[in-house]
Amino acid sequence: MGTGATDIPSVTINPTGLLLRWDGREVQWAFLSKNQKLVGHDYIFGSRKVTRISMLPEVVRALKGRYKSLNKVVYAKRFNPSTIVPAIVLENNNSAAEKWFKLHHASSVKDGTRVVHLESVEGEPVFVEGVDKDWDDAVKGVFPQAQAVIQSAALMNVAVGLSRHNHESWVIIVDAGTRGADLVAANCGKGVWSGVTSGGDVEDVLYSVVNALHRADVKPDDVLVKLAGEGLVELESTFKKFFKNVQLLGNSEMEGLKALAS
Repeated sequence: MGTGATDIPSVTINPTGLLLRWDGREVQWAFLSKNQKLVGHDYIFGSRKVTRISMLPEVVRALKGRYKSLNKVVYAKRFNPSTIVPAIVLENNNSAAEKWFKLHHASSVKDGTRVVHLESVEGEPVFVEGVDKDWDDAVKGVFPQAQAVIQSAALMNVAVGLSRHNHESWVIIVDAGTRGADLVAANCGKGVWSGVTSGGDVEDVLYSVVNALHRADVKPDDVLVKLAGEGLVELESTFKKFFKNVQLLGNSEMEGLKALAS
């Protein structure tokens, strides 16, 4: 992975899109291009540690400088608390979305909320998260056309798709990093749970998942766990102590970032 704004891979292809995400300390990105077989996409990944918030616009501008022509730009915040609300409860009311978010997380929302409606998922769940204004301004200031996505909503789309083809009770996706983890679960085409942990303690991630299962009276043997993110060796070893069906979500640590493209 790149360690500086100038460490973007030198390649000759033209990407069709750019995926971006931020965890409060690091920006990760992926360039998407049509592969030579014209089936799916090839991904070129990179990352940049950010020691000061004021550096965010510089990092994003460097990416635009490398590839000036992009069909689509999508961005998200990692490990950002979100809540799921039935669409019928909100009725396109942003103030209601903010109310539900505050109720679930007992926190103030300084810069408002973002709402993503998963219309393709049974029950049409709505995800709500607080906006990170520094990250929003850094991306939109360079890419005004950029589309904001909620990371947990993107992961839920993946989990729901997997749950339609599995007989397990729940399909759980864990996308972990050094600063936390995004967690979602789906069952038979429905989104049933999402959560987030702060910090990189793997035991805390496991506890959050197990606690959610206990509340829903779901047995560990009836669960398929898909892992993604950094520290996969330790993550997989820890989860296999409790679950018998643990798999990697894909071949890259950045499968969670790739979910933004779906």
